[in-house]
Amino acid sequence: MAPPRIEFEADVFSPTGMTLLVDGTAQSHVDPDDPTRLFFEYVRRIGHVLDAVRTPGEPIRALHLGGGAFTLPRYVAATRPGSTQVVIEHDAELVDLVADRLPLPADADIAVLVADARDMLSALAAARPFDAVVVDLYSGLDAPAFVDEPAFMGGCLALLSAGGLLAVNVADAAGLARLRAQTRALARADPGADLLVAGDPTVLSGAEEGNAILVAAPDGLPPGLEDRLALGGPFPGEVLTGHRLDAALWGAC
Repeated sequence: MAPPRIEFEADVFSPTGMTLLVDGTAQSHVDPDDPTRLFFEYVRRIGHVLDAVRTPGEPIRALHLGGGAFTLPRYVAATRPGSTQVVIEHDAELVDLVADRLPLPADADIAVLVADARDMLSALAAARPFDAVVVDLYSGLDAPAFVDEPAFMGGCLALLSAGGLLAVNVADAAGLARLRAQTRALARADPGADLLVAGDPTVLSGAEEGNAILVAAPDGLPPGLEDRLALGGPFPGEVLTGHRLDAALWGAC
């Protein structure tokens, strides 16, 4: 099998933005001059979740399973100086190319480990707790099968500190099969955790393919997160929790 083709494309919307493409598919967007600029909709929504962890501007400990071009680690470093972060990325070539083309800020405490995310969960337990865990594991448009497993999601939840949040990027086809599977995995891993889903209404209805974010909060969702996601964009956006989430995912099942 040929190795993936990794490219960087200049952003037509800004003079300093860059898009990372793997086999022609956009994987990440980075603006090194303004790391708070989150271009992709789902990334902006995960940014809202990270903003809701702890007091705004307070340093946090964050774990990113899946690196891409390290867009969200750069965002946390910019919005929460002094944060400690760990990134797990399985593609060594990608890590090297990103480091060469878009190096991380020299003053940011970001450790990048080349490893398999599932294999690292037990090792990361010694480094817990993390205030936020972000799961964004894709090769092209495909996610590894283990993200649908309660054992994996439970391992991610076990790494959280009190009040911590887990955010998962779910790239789904029409019909919500992947979102249903990963929501079910989280519910089985921790039946008491609060769950939230945010995304484009056409995606959450199952009519269109696209990205949704799935948030799990073992100690309850932080006040204001739903409003932050609903009002902070990008638009159009919809936020589902509780009975509305159950109805959207299971009402027709």
